Amino acid sequence: MDVLIEDGDIATRMAGGYSYINGLEEAVQRVHIAALTVKGSFIYDRELGTDYGSLTVDDPLITEKLDMLIKEACCDIADTDIEVISFESQAMIALIEVSYRADKTITEVELSGII
Repeated sequence: MDVLIEDGDIATRMAGGYSYINGLEEAVQRVHIAALTVKGSFIYDRELGTDYGSLTVDDPLITEKLDMLIKEACCDIADTDIEVISFESQAMIALIEVSYRADKTITEVELSGII
């Protein structure tokens, strides 16, 4: 179980408590955090995130390299598998399939300003 993050902040309910998520929704949120955080930039956990230092947008193998790097960043998310399906270099958007146990979904991650 994790606290829901909306628009970069912790989501709260009308009554003032936190909104919690679990399952596939939690896995997708954790994948987003791992993919959008540059490795070493989060002061409380320098191992969190993805190391994009070796990537260039014009690399013909960028989708495969993104898949490998983001899988490495997400390896500690329990019961979750990911696969980068595609990367649109014009929009800087990666489509990522997230599988949590028997559930699957596809999510977009915008990497502009990171790569």
